[in-house]
Amino acid sequence: MPDLSALEALYREVVLEHYRNPRHRAPLAEPSAEASVSNPICGDQVAVQVTLTGEGNDRIADVSSRARGCSIAVASGSVMTELVRGKTRGEARALGDELARVVRGEPAPEGLDKRLAAFARVAALPSRQRCATLAWEALEEALAKG
Repeated sequence: MPDLSALEALYREVVLEHYRNPRHRAPLAEPSAEASVSNPICGDQVAVQVTLTGEGNDRIADVSSRARGCSIAVASGSVMTELVRGKTRGEARALGDELARVVRGEPAPEGLDKRLAAFARVAALPSRQRCATLAWEALEEALAKG
């Protein structure tokens, strides 16, 4: 685990940048599936759309995340869209599982993408952990529908 100052710098670099400039927010022209999830405790809302392709519609060809809420929820959705494009359903779920472990404060696996590692700071904020996983929950629901 990085030292506290390195973790803070990584948080600022990744989370705050993705909050200020979220990626892949535009609605998809012809999504295969979509889902919306909200956190009633804080009011965050995330809508995710996916376009699936490949044998058995197993690969995420495109994805969008439109989040309204705190910086953590918006940034996590933005990071999610960058990481899962082109991945299989299983690969996307594995990335979501890695993020969930990081925000719970569990040790990060070797070679964890720095965009996911940046959310380790959220482990110190138990009430904000769901904010970080909200977009991933919406992705999981969309994949179940697609």
